[in-house]
Amino acid sequence: MKKYLGLVLTVLVIFFSACGGSPKPEVISYPSWYLNPPANNGSFLYGVGEGSNINIAKAAALSFVSESLSLTVSSKLRKSESSSSYNGNENTYRSTVSSLKAQAKDMEFSEYKIVKNEQIGSRIVLLVEVSRHKLFADQKAKLDLYTKELKAEVKDIQKYPLLKQAQLYKERAKKRYILKSMALLTKTINSKFKTDAYITQAIQVGAASTDALNKVKIFVHSSSKSKVFVSSIKEGLNKAGIKIASKGANTNLYIDVNYNLDEIYSFQIAKARLSFTTKSKAKTIATNTVTVSGKSKYGYDKAKINASNMLKKKIKKDGIFSVLGLK
Repeated sequence: MKKYLGLVLTVLVIFFSACGGSPKPEVISYPSWYLNPPANNGSFLYGVGEGSNINIAKAAALSFVSESLSLTVSSKLRKSESSSSYNGNENTYRSTVSSLKAQAKDMEFSEYKIVKNEQIGSRIVLLVEVSRHKLFADQKAKLDLYTKELKAEVKDIQKYPLLKQAQLYKERAKKRYILKSMALLTKTINSKFKTDAYITQAIQVGAASTDALNKVKIFVHSSSKSKVFVSSIKEGLNKAGIKIASKGANTNLYIDVNYNLDEIYSFQIAKARLSFTTKSKAKTIATNTVTVSGKSKYGYDKAKINASNMLKKKIKKDGIFSVLGLK
């Protein structure tokens, strides 16, 4: 027993001695230029970064530059939008900022140099200097290319029937946030840059969507079996900004349905296979088939109503244009 206890004590002494003798964590002392990088000026932007190798550190430093630009323009945008944010512009602000962050993250730096770098233990820290002039030229070229693409899209969209135009213009309207954020980001690089023409174009992109929707007048035709679904379809059209017409329609939507009725555990099940056909001037512009189900303990009519409610949820999730087969 004494020999056993002695052996245990010996092992414990060795164990704790080993623990006590383990190396202490390496103390890292960052250089002053890393902790307090140079302020941006009229000619250059600065960023610091660190990583396990020079490429990772460089990427972090360039990300630092793009993030600082994003924060600057976001702050200015917040101030300019705050006075009117309660008039429906809060969503515009959020969408623009979201696009702005994406633009800044994807910003390409074609001209920069590493002005300082240092190895600290197993890490590398560095300071990069980015030319404002070159960055502005690249960003301006990117912005102008985007505006040309937006203008070219209009010619293609106008080839389609009115309802399809409305759908395409509505999708295109999201790009107004990208255009606005690109213009503001470009101005942050060069404060003398004028954004008025670009902001005006962004407004026009949004207005084109509204104008296109206002031109559509749709009449909904339904078979006797599909009438229960008409209210869900009309609600979806109205929420999308499309007018329902009783006369003078330029677009016609035809709805038909086939039911598969069943009963399971005292529930009446109505599985509806809906067919949508959209026409403009007697020409079919879209078709689609959607299957929804409803159930009820109070008969098949109630089950069909519940199936219509499921269609309403699908329209809310996917959008009326998708349900009609226009996307």
